[in-house]
Amino acid sequence: MLSVNDLRNGTVFEWENAPWKVQKYEHSFKGRGRGKVTVRAKNLKAGSVREISFQSSESVDEADVERVKVIYLYRTRDEAVFSRDGEELFIPIEQIEWELNFLTKQQEVWSLFYQDEPIGLILPPTVTLKVKQADPGIRGDTVSNTLKPALLSTNFSTKVPLFINEGEEIIVDTETGEYRGRAGK
Repeated sequence: MLSVNDLRNGTVFEWENAPWKVQKYEHSFKGRGRGKVTVRAKNLKAGSVREISFQSSESVDEADVERVKVIYLYRTRDEAVFSRDGEELFIPIEQIEWELNFLTKQQEVWSLFYQDEPIGLILPPTVTLKVKQADPGIRGDTVSNTLKPALLSTNFSTKVPLFINEGEEIIVDTETGEYRGRAGK
């Protein structure tokens, strides 16, 4: 058992017969009453995100989730294919749609298994991706923190500063998809 007060970002717990991953945790306490814990959590089986409220005295079961290192190989129309100990592992696209925006071929990541079934991926906090397409910066527009759209090597679109050009490698946050800096600088 896991007290709801111990839930933090990234914690995986079991609730309503499914594994949930905490994305945001908030504890509020009002006056003399009991505390309340509110979490925004993602159902790792269904992919849905929900806000769940608990009394601070409640507890939840810790999900029996196994983490296994896998290598991303390729993607089909319905599934992403990974290599695990030389065997191919298929994960439905719906379960890892966001994570696919940051995966490059032969990248090593952690896969989550629940009841011997793959249910998701754990990405590093940031990844380095190449800018595939970006408009050139406008000369003289250096006073403001103006951002421009850029298409990355994984076909994910994000906003980057004006000085970033095609072919450069940038660091991208895997939680938000935001630009974090130039790679190698």
